Amino acid sequence: MDYAVMKTAPEEFAKQMKREHKRTDMAPFECYIAGKPAKGFKLSYMTEAGGMAYQLIVSGVANGQPVLVQLTLDIDPYKNEDIPALPRQIVQISPTTQLTTAK
Repeated sequence: MDYAVMKTAPEEFAKQMKREHKRTDMAPFECYIAGKPAKGFKLSYMTEAGGMAYQLIVSGVANGQPVLVQLTLDIDPYKNEDIPALPRQIVQISPTTQLTTAK
């Protein structure tokens, strides 16, 4: 991903994912990639098995490189501890963010 694409790709990607899943809720949130401010979207939707899935789509710059992270979880992440340890080393939720999903 280059810098020009990074400005629009994350939101477009989130919208594409929203179209792929019926009744998907999407909301922006504040976050970090490798400790630097980033832009994030949280999606929540029903899975084919009848459970819920939650996706975090986060974009920003890490070590001078544009980065897009897509993380799918089976629990609703409200705080950093809800993100598995390995991805949490890259993506962090802003401490002031109440990570909920708007319709």
